[in-house]
Amino acid sequence: METNEIQCIKELRNGSYQAFTRIYEAYADRLYSFVLKQLKNRSLAQDFVQDTFLRLWDNREQLNCFGNLQAFIFTIAKHQVIDHFRRQVNELQFEDFTDYCENQATDVSPEDILLYDEFLQQLKNSKRALSQRECDIYELSREKHMPIKQIAEQLELSEQTVKNYLTSALKVLRSEMLKYNIIFLFFL
Repeated sequence: METNEIQCIKELRNGSYQAFTRIYEAYADRLYSFVLKQLKNRSLAQDFVQDTFLRLWDNREQLNCFGNLQAFIFTIAKHQVIDHFRRQVNELQFEDFTDYCENQATDVSPEDILLYDEFLQQLKNSKRALSQRECDIYELSREKHMPIKQIAEQLELSEQTVKNYLTSALKVLRSEMLKYNIIFLFFL
């Protein structure tokens, strides 16, 4: 580690805005490239870079003068990316993707059309893993936008049973869609 960097870390620990600016200027572009490669979304990558440096500032008192600053900064960003992907897995974003594609009458690129077609094919394949009842309830709820109460009445089931089937269907679909490595990063 260079003496300049050690001095810069010491100054940053003491709250120096100039030291923070020097660190930002030294690492921001490389960090942006790293995050962009992971997320493939420029706006989101910019946000992650800003959040990373905000966290660096917030935790400046804990910095070790003899540690690897670059590794520390990139580790913060890496954890943010991992958390981001975990949140995506926990959310059922293919519903958002469907809504997004159906509502985009303009500004639809050929790439968007291909992604949407691939998505629909994978969803169709994934729905094969559902039981007939789960599939029926999923389609009524998510594709026909029918309320739980109405589905329960139509299928002569309790509302709780419909919710249970829907929860089960969503878990299966989430798992199946992940097998196809379909993660839609651009809905954040």
